[in-house]
Amino acid sequence: MVQSVLLLNNTYQPLRLINLSRALTLLFAGKAEVVETRPGRAIKSVNRALPRPSVIVLKRYVHVPQRHATWSRRGVLVRDHYICRYCGAKMTHRDATVDHVVPQWKCKKTGEPANTWTNTVASCRMCQSRKGGRSVHEAGMRFSDPNFEPKIPRATYLVLTSEILPEWKQYIQV
Repeated sequence: MVQSVLLLNNTYQPLRLINLSRALTLLFAGKAEVVETRPGRAIKSVNRALPRPSVIVLKRYVHVPQRHATWSRRGVLVRDHYICRYCGAKMTHRDATVDHVVPQWKCKKTGEPANTWTNTVASCRMCQSRKGGRSVHEAGMRFSDPNFEPKIPRATYLVLTSEILPEWKQYIQV
């Protein structure tokens, strides 16, 4: 049985999952309102039965600092869908590599970090060796999609550790 309640900011942006007792505390303190209830479930007291909240929204806006996704090899490959950005070939996890658009030695020379979201792309082994330690332009290569530009991934993720209830789906981008 899921005991979690989805907490939304007053802009209906999902903030986190909270337990039922914390949700009831926010509701009875007048800090939140019920948006969705759990069908067929009720919270019973001596005098009455209340529908069990499933989604609640805060009445006041809570500033949430921007979360930044930590760079990782796997993250770059997932962001690029395991597609080589130079030739467009679909790769498996075993033959996929990560290439630095601006070579690592140039980044060290200028004092800039090499492993960043905007400097790395998924690459097959053949394109990786063809490019070598040169820039894309020096190697005479281009991105397979002319509109492709390495980007920082969206980093406002809500990590769910329980099952996703049907009434949560309209608030969470799964």
